[in-house]
Amino acid sequence: AFTDPYVEKIVVTASSQVGKTEMLMNMLGYVVDIDPGPVMYCMPTVDNAEDFSKRRLEPMIRDTEPVRRKMAASKSRSSGNTILKKRFPGGMLTLVGSNSPANLASVPARYVFGDEIDRWAKDAGGEGDPAGLLEARTATFWNKKIVMVSTPTVMGASAIETEFMLGTQEYWSAK
Repeated sequence: AFTDPYVEKIVVTASSQVGKTEMLMNMLGYVVDIDPGPVMYCMPTVDNAEDFSKRRLEPMIRDTEPVRRKMAASKSRSSGNTILKKRFPGGMLTLVGSNSPANLASVPARYVFGDEIDRWAKDAGGEGDPAGLLEARTATFWNKKIVMVSTPTVMGASAIETEFMLGTQEYWSAK
């Protein structure tokens, strides 16, 4: 679905520790290496985004040659290559927290990745739903991709459940 030009939004609801973040990282690797563009990757908090960058993203960059050739590890003196911003040819990855409205509204993004959205802030500093703010970042791109993933929390109050119910509600099958 990620490479299907007719699919704009993908919503994945699944149990904990089954590869949702790994799926997002593979999509990100595809973007960096094959189909570049500006990317916004949102975690529940800025602290989560920094931790993700250090523990998950940096090892992916180091260990994946096509990505390593195009996206360097963090350097404190390079404004285009920090813990929360990574430049690559044709694009830039911006890591944000759902609790930071200024960052959510900071840049246009062709790709938006939302990780663990059931743990996001309900309101981004009085500016509304973080998912809505993120989706607005893609408005100028005809070929946008929005991917939201999460483990659902409380039935009836789950953001990922709401997103899933707005879509085609397809289920994976091993058949």
